[in-house]
Amino acid sequence: MQSRAIQVLSAALLCGLTGHAFGGLTLLSGASPLSHAGNLVTNGSFEVGAPSPGSSIFWANPSFPGNAVPAGWAATGQASTYATWGSDPTPGTGLRGSALLPDGNAGLYFGNQFTDVSVAPVQHPDGTVTFASAPTFTPAFGGPCTLTQTVNTQLTPSAAYRISFWVSGEDAGVAGNGWQRGVMGFQMTNVLSGDPIQYLSVPSGTGTIHSRVYTFQFSPINASLPVDITFINWGHVASIGGVPSGLATELVLDDVIINPVAAPAPGGMALLGVCGLALRRRRA
Repeated sequence: MQSRAIQVLSAALLCGLTGHAFGGLTLLSGASPLSHAGNLVTNGSFEVGAPSPGSSIFWANPSFPGNAVPAGWAATGQASTYATWGSDPTPGTGLRGSALLPDGNAGLYFGNQFTDVSVAPVQHPDGTVTFASAPTFTPAFGGPCTLTQTVNTQLTPSAAYRISFWVSGEDAGVAGNGWQRGVMGFQMTNVLSGDPIQYLSVPSGTGTIHSRVYTFQFSPINASLPVDITFINWGHVASIGGVPSGLATELVLDDVIINPVAAPAPGGMALLGVCGLALRRRRA
């Protein structure tokens, strides 16, 4: 009986790795660059409709003159959110002093002033951020700045997909600015139960890492439905549990890409058959 349970569990784990039946979202290290060709994200580099190089406009606050959300995306901001879209006029920087933008002439800065967080963020070498308990963010403006897109992965069926996006921080390209690494949120629907937020590091000008490319592999729970991707900035983390903690940087985003993962080799296809058989036996 124990051997049978182990066989079913092993098959279930393997099914999860092939992206079938269970959904999943896994951060990858050292993954190959994703391709702009066939990108399933609309306007992932924010070039369509962007302001001219060396200028910027607001994108998350309709009450600001000239506010415009990049094509293909939806945004939320607060009454004073000052998020900007474009690039800096100063050569050698990206947007709001970030590292150089990786693709095209435009990126998005998620300006949202300051936030308190209830527990201290722990920054890890792979760029993930964890907390000792569930964090509560309390932005000074009353809520976060967010960017969202519904991606119709169901129209390009695949066992799995990969998403990558480039992240830097305000003044991360300015050496010695003294700001700490920040915290951003990344959320996908239809890949993990409950759609949990993934907390990630926002690079600053302190240290040697001024930008990162995060790459995740994912598979939808329901392959007939799309996935939503959301990027979240609460503000410069300025205090922890009400105690001043020093200023952290804020998010600058660019080059969001989703590619299908190539079909598995014949051995992988045989594995899918094992997965289905194991699941049928488990349900019997």
